[in-house]
Amino acid sequence: MKAIVVVLAASLAGATAAAAADPQQLLERYRCNVCHAAHEPLAGPSYAAIADHYRHQKQAYAIVAAKIRVGARGGGLWHMPPHPEVSRADAEAMTRAIIAVNE
Repeated sequence: MKAIVVVLAASLAGATAAAAADPQQLLERYRCNVCHAAHEPLAGPSYAAIADHYRHQKQAYAIVAAKIRVGARGGGLWHMPPHPEVSRADAEAMTRAIIAVNE
């Protein structure tokens, strides 16, 4: 019986992790769409503009994922606030979706 409980708990944890890894759901869950859209600038740049800006940078994925978690200040009135509640894995998954928006 104890082995069944362990197997079920592991299955549920795996299913939860898989569901949480869907980048589009993560972008909605963390409300990124309040400031960003796929192809139009809102309070923040569009995902397409972000992808274009970082496309040729060697560390693009690491840079964008870090900015999601620690925030960033640009030259305009608005800035990207830090989101420490976003796990590193979630930030990396969201980054893959953002960078891929123009592909």
